[in-house]
Amino acid sequence: MKKVLISAYACVPDKGSEEGNGWYYSSLVSQQGYEVWCLTRNLGQAAIEQKLRDVPHPNLHFVYVTVPAWVDKAYHRGLFGMYFHYIYWQWALLQTALKLDKIHKFDLVHHVSYTSLQLGSFLYRLKRPFIYGPVGGGQEAPHAMRQYFKGHWRRERMRAFVSKLMLRFNPGCYQSVRKASYVLAWNEDTRLMINSLGRTEAVDKVFGGVGQRFIPAEPIQREPHRTLELVWVGRLMPRKALELSLQGLGQVAASVPVHLTIVGDGEMAEYMPEYLEKYQLHNRVTWVGKVNYEQVKEYYRQADVFLLTSLRDTGPAQLMEAMGYSLPVVTLDLHGQAELVDDTTGIRVPVTEPTATAAGLARAIEWMHYHEAERLEMGKNAFDFAQRQRWEHKVGHLVQKYYRPLLKQPAMSRELVAAD
Repeated sequence: MKKVLISAYACVPDKGSEEGNGWYYSSLVSQQGYEVWCLTRNLGQAAIEQKLRDVPHPNLHFVYVTVPAWVDKAYHRGLFGMYFHYIYWQWALLQTALKLDKIHKFDLVHHVSYTSLQLGSFLYRLKRPFIYGPVGGGQEAPHAMRQYFKGHWRRERMRAFVSKLMLRFNPGCYQSVRKASYVLAWNEDTRLMINSLGRTEAVDKVFGGVGQRFIPAEPIQREPHRTLELVWVGRLMPRKALELSLQGLGQVAASVPVHLTIVGDGEMAEYMPEYLEKYQLHNRVTWVGKVNYEQVKEYYRQADVFLLTSLRDTGPAQLMEAMGYSLPVVTLDLHGQAELVDDTTGIRVPVTEPTATAAGLARAIEWMHYHEAERLEMGKNAFDFAQRQRWEHKVGHLVQKYYRPLLKQPAMSRELVAAD
């Protein structure tokens, strides 16, 4: 049995975003006939071990890489603290990986988390067949939309500056790009950034997936009703630009019955009273705050349209989740969300300057209200798209297209790929 080493800085079973990436890649690869060692932090150890007790994975082994307590404390000290923690952890991971490789002689190495091109990986130093990604990080928030960051714009620009430095001076980034057998980019912005580093061959776009247990097996059948129900899901963080969504909603004609439910909490929550007053939305918005992963499903079920106006995003996990619940999307024609949504599944509003962009969102919401049949068809198309993005399918495709050629294995049959 071929042996695979997977690096997953974030790995927690049955979660979304980065935590889910680590779990889905490692667990599903282990079910494809490979023996997998996943190196991760001990942050998700309790959840991982409980999951393995509930659902045994005989080919899956976890190794928890730890760092000194003072390094862990750095994680919570701003952007530089998080970057420092990650790079230090990657170095500690390399030492563990080198020791394990002497014992197991891995056939293939795969970095899956964090999905950041600039933060990189040191696994190229194992000198084994190496897959880097999918990674993102090529996105930058538009300068014209800086007002939605409030006092956080300076930090956003600092992130962009540091990212450019790390492209050139972090060997975990540029050496991974140079030496990987395949570099997988989450979106077009990141693919272009990879090309700028001189890597153009064996660079593919591959975005993440959605958990099969999270989305329904059948499309949601929605009954017609008077009020158009929108839902917004995510952390209330600066780059998610909740205010832009609310500004657009505030410009929807008074004759259009519409209501928005906001699910999430975060550092921008302090501005919610200001937003509701500024855009006169007290009667059109309900903010429920943070809820658990299971409760989010009910908000998707109750909605008619998913609203997302992130100004910098690799590829929002909640967008694919919402599409799995047969929700058409109103979003921005920007970064990862613009590649996940097309004209058959939603409306992508051009990003120009704040007033015009907010007006575009308002017109998109109004269109969703007045075109019920087309909206429902978009929802069905969104469901079909999400079904094709299930992790089980994505990992099966990844194994077929990248693992097997690197390991010089024959391709799986169509029937086996379909079963995956």
